[in-house]
Amino acid sequence: MKKDKVKLMNLVSRAIGDKSVTKFAKEADIHRSYLSKLKNGSLEFDPKPDILEKIAENNDKVRYIELMVAAGYLDEKYLLVMDNDDEEQDEEKKDTQGAKGLLSTYLEQVEKKNPREMVTSYNYNNEAFWDEKQECVKEDYFTFPEGYVTDSSYALKMTNNKFKDWGIIRDDYILIRPINDEPENGSTILVIIRKGGDCNRTIKRYYIINKDKVRLEPDVENYGEIDKSEIEVKGLVIYAARQYIK
Repeated sequence: MKKDKVKLMNLVSRAIGDKSVTKFAKEADIHRSYLSKLKNGSLEFDPKPDILEKIAENNDKVRYIELMVAAGYLDEKYLLVMDNDDEEQDEEKKDTQGAKGLLSTYLEQVEKKNPREMVTSYNYNNEAFWDEKQECVKEDYFTFPEGYVTDSSYALKMTNNKFKDWGIIRDDYILIRPINDEPENGSTILVIIRKGGDCNRTIKRYYIINKDKVRLEPDVENYGEIDKSEIEVKGLVIYAARQYIK
């Protein structure tokens, strides 16, 4: 089964029709940026079947199975079977029902093999993200394996190579899980360190010394022991991912 990127773009454009991307995305409950990238062919990964289903359900021009074939999830022969469905011919009806059953089974296998969840993403250099007093506008999205994602999770897109020693480089995404309690010993955290007039936004491992002091590693800044009052933990760093443009 081969993905036809141009055909998929055309089908999505036909489904949207005269509506704006913003309006269609809102009606279909799809992230506007996701739909826009799917329409213009710049989506970095294969669209999830449930997104294609939402597109199909919110228009009367393009069918779900057409989108699934164009996206490479189903062979074109199943589209032909669906097109040839004739209720007066038992054999063809039987074949069509078989195709529908195969489609359902295949979708279940796809979801089980690599289920992913979409989360809101912010840029690392967005000042509003770091300042709780400012309203931070959602800038983009990214998907992560669903087992790592919670309702409060969000992603941070890296804008430099500051964390290359962690294996995290520019344009990578890290998944953050906000927490209300103190991090456990050895946790990897996204943290703001305010010490000696500096404001350092960084990723560290968290080690508890006592009820008032912690040590953050790697300590390239030579902070030594740090008062808990001098740090603000934004959340746990759960996962790092890299996108590859196809």
